[in-house]
Amino acid sequence: MSDLAESGFLIQTHTSAGRVPTDKAYRFYVNSLSEPTTVPDQIKQKFSPVSNGRGSQVEHILAETVHLLADLTKFACVVSTPKAEVSRLQRIELIKISEDRILVILVTKAGVVRDKIIFVKESHSQEFLNSVTAFLNEEFKNHSMQEIRDGIHQSIVSDRHRYHDLLAHAVRLGKKAFDLNQPGEMFIEGQMNLLLDSHFHEQSSVRSLIDAFDQKTALLKILDESMKHKGVHIFIGIENDYKQLQRCSLITASYRNKKNVLGSIGVVGPTSMNYKHIISTVDYTAKLLSKTISEQSYD
Repeated sequence: MSDLAESGFLIQTHTSAGRVPTDKAYRFYVNSLSEPTTVPDQIKQKFSPVSNGRGSQVEHILAETVHLLADLTKFACVVSTPKAEVSRLQRIELIKISEDRILVILVTKAGVVRDKIIFVKESHSQEFLNSVTAFLNEEFKNHSMQEIRDGIHQSIVSDRHRYHDLLAHAVRLGKKAFDLNQPGEMFIEGQMNLLLDSHFHEQSSVRSLIDAFDQKTALLKILDESMKHKGVHIFIGIENDYKQLQRCSLITASYRNKKNVLGSIGVVGPTSMNYKHIISTVDYTAKLLSKTISEQSYD
């Protein structure tokens, strides 16, 4: 026992308390695990609403999935929505709201609606905006936002003899309309599971958790980082760059369609969680999401 303590695998948090594993010990244990195991049939059955969600919008599928995952694990769960740059255009609408402002409404193939207001230096009639809208929809339906941004100038210039004055305005309005730099979105479920967990009974721990879930930008950054990794990615305690989560472990996995990584889903729980069980469950959930989204052609 003393050897484990000297090696940094056990720590005594209070003089009257027993020794508990450190983050280093949990990392050693996690690294010793093999590939995620097959989840039991009863867990698969709980996720049947996800696989049976045919025809549902992708955001509804994500919300249902993270709710089920939180209910199953009894921890907090998060999922990021698909990145704008990989979303494929179903249609675009340009609506005049004042002399110098236009409301842009983008609808993706996944049924996600994004809107933004763009500012223009010269006024346009709604009739003219309808012409630009028809042009953009004809040219770029089913293209990803990234493809549209990369190819909009070249694609339109190739038909300059057809559009004349419409061309210049379509280029300017199109560049503004498809410049989606706003941060992504995410769904969170099960925060109360953690707040009531005995591992976080200290007031400072509770405050840190509340701050962590309030700061969605920081959580989104972690989910974005996990999208760069294949399979399940695990952040244990102090491995979390975000200070408010350094008493927690975060287990994530990305989901995708046939062409792109779309987002990540994860479980936030105490560092003493059942890693083998949670890793397998998160891995299964991410693969189920990928299968459901791909089968519904959310490309």
